[in-house]
Amino acid sequence: IKDIMVTIGSGRGESNKGNLFLKLVPAKLRAEKTSQIKDLVTKQLVDFKENNVIVTDVAAEGGERGFNLNIVGQDLDQLVAYSKKVFDVVSKNNALQQADSSYRSGKPEYQIKLNPEIAKRSGVTITGIGAELRNLIEGLTPAVFREKGVDYDVRVRLKEDQRNLKDNFNRIYVPNLTNRLVPLANVATLVEAEGPTSILRENRARYIQISADIRPGGSGLGGAMTDIGKAFQNELKPPPGITYSFVGQAERFAELMRNILVSLGLGLMFIYLVLASLYESFIKPFTIMLVIPLAACGAFAALFIMRSTFDLFSMIGCVMLMGLATKNSILLVDYAGEQIRQGKDKATALIEAGETRLRPILMTSFALIAGMVPVAIGLNEASKTRTSLGIVVIGGTISSTLLTLVVIPAAYLYIDRFEMWLTKIYHRIFGEDTTVI
Repeated sequence: IKDIMVTIGSGRGESNKGNLFLKLVPAKLRAEKTSQIKDLVTKQLVDFKENNVIVTDVAAEGGERGFNLNIVGQDLDQLVAYSKKVFDVVSKNNALQQADSSYRSGKPEYQIKLNPEIAKRSGVTITGIGAELRNLIEGLTPAVFREKGVDYDVRVRLKEDQRNLKDNFNRIYVPNLTNRLVPLANVATLVEAEGPTSILRENRARYIQISADIRPGGSGLGGAMTDIGKAFQNELKPPPGITYSFVGQAERFAELMRNILVSLGLGLMFIYLVLASLYESFIKPFTIMLVIPLAACGAFAALFIMRSTFDLFSMIGCVMLMGLATKNSILLVDYAGEQIRQGKDKATALIEAGETRLRPILMTSFALIAGMVPVAIGLNEASKTRTSLGIVVIGGTISSTLLTLVVIPAAYLYIDRFEMWLTKIYHRIFGEDTTVI
């Protein structure tokens, strides 16, 4: 540990909360990973579980954690009861850890219940009562004392032994509309109650936020969202008037998945259109594009072997693989097509294509793998977040390179036969084209 900083209180004026920030030394100077140190600290603080101690990373965006779920509704009692059920499910999910809820049981407070009829006759308003009690207990600053160029606020309020609202309720007077003092006990009653520690609102409705961290080695944020989404459809069906929504990183992850799927679809479509126009065939491009699932197998196998997660950078790597993997099959199929046009049979042309194009295929693949090794290793703290990109590209390149030399020639023969069979069917139905000179 390099530095320690302690803060007491929160931005909402909550004096019962605090933070203890630990700044670790660089990773090369310690044997433990950040996640291992977090687990160690969590075990050491197990005796303080009743104080709701949470060990987590310093959030980069707005203090939010990895997983955030809002339970929204109008009825607070119903909302609290349902959020407790959701919290139990979230806390038991294997992909999440250290779950927490924004709801806290109310703080003790005194509430002034106004008698409307008596208050109306006395000319006392709730606004006047509130302002007077605030001045008496919290005080007001009607003047400033200046000494040697320094200003000091002069706060006027009751003495400390007089600020106990319960003991002095019968001796408090409040002004009415004509500024005459009226005993507060004549127009209102004092009620001991519990008030909410904080009120969170979304779309003019109250909400309770359930948050958690992503467990290392688990199914990740996507797996957690899938599991909890299924729970909402089955045992956790929201009652009428209550809705739920994933927010923060979970919301952005869902949006990212949609955008990545759109990008993959558009990429596949444009690759197909370019290959179809290049080879003047609607069938032959499938021979070349068959390498894309072969590359995907290697990419996901590499993620599994390296215990890495399928995150934003690995998704970008998958999009890159669509273009990188097809270059090997293009080299192979293009050369084989050239040999077939020169009169060689297809099997011989494919064998010669494999022999001739083996060197450029291996050279480009090795160059690509070598360029991605620094990304996959993560040489510094910042680059460690991008290691999944290099892992995906390296794994996909290796699998596509090896399988291209075996699968693509065999698939070429079958797809070519299928194309010839379709051509015969087409000519049988529509007839052959004839040219009149």
